[in-house]
Amino acid sequence: MQQMVLGRGQAVVFSLALAGALLGGCSGNTSGDNTGGTGGVGGASGGSGGGLSQAICEMAGAFVPVDPTALLDDLEDGNGLIAPVATRNGSWWISTDMSGGTTTPIADAAPSPEKILGGRCGSKMAMRVTGQGFTNWGAVMSVGMAYSSHPDPVDLSSFKGLRLWARVGEQNTSAIRVQFQDSHTEPNGGECIDIDGDPEACYNGFGTALPVTTQWQLFELNFSRMSQRDFGHRADALDTAHIYDVEFNLEPNAVFDLWVDDLWFFD
Repeated sequence: MQQMVLGRGQAVVFSLALAGALLGGCSGNTSGDNTGGTGGVGGASGGSGGGLSQAICEMAGAFVPVDPTALLDDLEDGNGLIAPVATRNGSWWISTDMSGGTTTPIADAAPSPEKILGGRCGSKMAMRVTGQGFTNWGAVMSVGMAYSSHPDPVDLSSFKGLRLWARVGEQNTSAIRVQFQDSHTEPNGGECIDIDGDPEACYNGFGTALPVTTQWQLFELNFSRMSQRDFGHRADALDTAHIYDVEFNLEPNAVFDLWVDDLWFFD
């Protein structure tokens, strides 16, 4: 599969075929939706999304894996649990810095998906989080991989990365970072220290900026291109054999409105 990378050091990769269809327009678009956003698959702007052209949906369908164990969650069951495949039995979760802001759904709970107005390539449900008013590190929407009496890691070393659809609402002012917590950065991994501000602090996950727009786009995140930020415990590379969760980081001092849908791993 041909690919291109956007930005130095970024892990966001897109199919050239999809990008070409997007940039060149699509004669099969009879829905009236607009397409745009370099490197992704465009959709309708405004509201809660909308249908994409049939031609773009058909091309995007070529990237859906045959392997059923590759699915993380398609949200169509309408609950906050991920798809119970392989050894994964985790859930979605909203966490905040507790600095006085608000989120919908509420924090410290498993959220439920919302309906996508107009649908998107056959999908009817997606996960959404909105909020504002945080002043410390902001908020996080996370997807836990497995849980027994505590968060457990899963082995994703047979995969190269994660694909997902995402967009933001018209009022969103927050940058979005996607990152993975592994044995190096999750407290249960035993390497980092779960104390804010410590030089070896936890939660400095390997990740990348996600260049979302108000239109639905299909993103491909390659594990090998992930990097850490400048705080806390550092490691040489993401430990794909011991992944605890995927996180969508939402900035403080910003309004956020993020939609995420159809997450699956690729090899």
